[in-house]
Amino acid sequence: MKDLTNIKEFQNGNRIFTILPEEMSTTPVSRKLCGNFIEVGFGYQVESMWTEMLFNRSFEKAVPIAKGTYDWFGGNDKGLGNNWTGEEWYHSAYQHNRWYAFPGKDRPESITGDASYLTPRTPGYGITLSQETGGIHGESCLIINNYDTRFAGIAQDGKFLRAGESYRFSGYFQKLAGESIQLEVCLYETANLDGEPLLQVTLPEIAEEGTWLEVTLGPISYDGWATFALLVSGGSQILCDAFSLMPEHSAHGWRSDAVEAMKELHPSVLRFPGGNFGSFHNWMDAIGPKNTRRPEPSINWGDLNYNDVGTDEFLNLCEQVGAEPLLLVNMFHPSKEFYFLAFPEIKEWGGLQRHGYRLTHILDKEAGIETARKWVEYCNGSINTPMGKLRARNGHPEPYHVKYWEMDNETWRWFTKEEYAEYVRKYAEAMRSVDPDIQIGICSYHAFSEPIAELLELCGDSINFIADRMCEPFNIKRKIELLQEYNRTHKHQIYYTDTEALQNRDPALAPFTRTFYADHEIDFCKSRRTWIYALTMAGNLLHYERYGGLVQFMCFNNLCNTSGQSCIEVSKQESILTASGLLLKWMSRTAAAWPLEIDGYEADSLKSVEIQASWNLDRTELVIDFVNKCDQNPRVTLDFSRLGRSFSRFRTVRLSADDGDIQETIQSHGNIREEVHCGSFIIEGSQTFDIPAFSFTETILSSKLTEERKETIFYEKYN
Repeated sequence: MKDLTNIKEFQNGNRIFTILPEEMSTTPVSRKLCGNFIEVGFGYQVESMWTEMLFNRSFEKAVPIAKGTYDWFGGNDKGLGNNWTGEEWYHSAYQHNRWYAFPGKDRPESITGDASYLTPRTPGYGITLSQETGGIHGESCLIINNYDTRFAGIAQDGKFLRAGESYRFSGYFQKLAGESIQLEVCLYETANLDGEPLLQVTLPEIAEEGTWLEVTLGPISYDGWATFALLVSGGSQILCDAFSLMPEHSAHGWRSDAVEAMKELHPSVLRFPGGNFGSFHNWMDAIGPKNTRRPEPSINWGDLNYNDVGTDEFLNLCEQVGAEPLLLVNMFHPSKEFYFLAFPEIKEWGGLQRHGYRLTHILDKEAGIETARKWVEYCNGSINTPMGKLRARNGHPEPYHVKYWEMDNETWRWFTKEEYAEYVRKYAEAMRSVDPDIQIGICSYHAFSEPIAELLELCGDSINFIADRMCEPFNIKRKIELLQEYNRTHKHQIYYTDTEALQNRDPALAPFTRTFYADHEIDFCKSRRTWIYALTMAGNLLHYERYGGLVQFMCFNNLCNTSGQSCIEVSKQESILTASGLLLKWMSRTAAAWPLEIDGYEADSLKSVEIQASWNLDRTELVIDFVNKCDQNPRVTLDFSRLGRSFSRFRTVRLSADDGDIQETIQSHGNIREEVHCGSFIIEGSQTFDIPAFSFTETILSSKLTEERKETIFYEKYN
């Protein structure tokens, strides 16, 4: 069979590759290269990391899940259907637990696009539940009519309790009929709903004009799956809305274990709130007390977002994990009432197509400019500004100092390139009137053409970076060449970012990888969870490094969940790093700063085996990276003599797996080996290295004899 790898290039270590002193870039590799992307309203990213435990807490009517979501998760045409529990990526963070009449039991879980997520009756009890227009949060509320003589009410499964924790329940209640109404909040062991509750608390009496109630449940002595229930005395009718159940201990509302996993991942930049979701989001709907916020549909993906996580919550998360925020600005446009703009390049898509949602608040282009200006003022303005005062009232007196701002997403859906450039200029001027130091990026990809050169000429002096997507080498090379040409001919300099990075897909795959996917029947959806996919990302990151500081950051798509295209998987029980997450954990900490030429070796991220050598920032240590995306075990010999240094110590990190289709999932993790070694390494001119199959290795060589301190820091940081 034809060799699909470049293994022969290394001649089993017999060919010597000389590392040259010539550096590949005039600027060092960005310390921010490895970032991540959070898209609200898609993939259950925010829901799993946030500590709210009640699904559909305000009893809203479900928004149909869009075809694009099904396609991403595996595709209806491939049998995904409405029951996801059999999928290997499925875990409890994807649960859509219904509200159901209680005493009773929930029906088997399914993800139906038109579901109310409500079971209104239960056998043997005179109780009905109904979703009605009204209440105080969102468009709907719940009416409980208990015309039985016994206590009955509503329940929801899917609560994972931790022993020793207390939980805070709150909700809005209004008496509609009945005399002295009694309410009880209970937690049951889900496997024993007919038994005594784990905990039972009586709520204060409610009034006809409406009452906010809040109670602490716990501490709980039980560890495991539980059901939340609200019981109403017989002969009562009440209105309920805006429920919430959250643990008392959290990382400012975020899951502590998810935050710790993010710290381990070490993201430099976090992009928020989309993606396509961000193109319809108004940031002002997601600030202030959570029950005054405006729930909104996720138009492109389906389902409903409560906006419990908005600007302040996201920026607080960035502060906790040490990441810089990148905020995506919704540029208002009248065509956002439609899915697609009907200019000639899109005409075969059917032209204008209404999505059916009321979006009058984001259609005025000029109003959008002022909304963006206020957002900068809210984030970065002093406490003496109107939006700064509002931020202080919402709990953060000090400015957030948000540096990066991206001008919308997939703008070709609504804007022509000329109109987009015109409004980028207007937005930039208004936003910089608040903070002249912010950096603004433009969407550099387009539906059927790549108008980057034209956009740069039209608005290049108003921006700081292009926000690209996709990591294919030919794409990166072409766009960076356009930037280099612009920077060569203009005083104002612009840098490259990939703000929604997906790894290569066919035909931009290494030949071995393409064949590996075919032989193992791995489609694109499944490939995103595999180790060979993560190794492809490693090759792409080495490619970015070769451009030095011209590439500032890559936001891997996504941070959390989304059926495996993520760095963190968060179930209700635990948080883990995925295959891609484990690799990014190490590459985000690389000391590589000045990539070096290697005589006889041509760098190419479509090779199965890649090598790269770089100085660290002060050129006191040599960083060598090896990526092996195939099932063979080559040996590579490197000659260090041209560097004029001797090396006596090494520190090595190696990640490896038994095969390329290995995954790290909630159901099965610990499959990718992580090894860290330090020690002596005397090099006399050249050295041969083994590169195991399906592995990533980074070795740091030092010419210093006293490495004990660095080795101690190394172990403390990574172990």
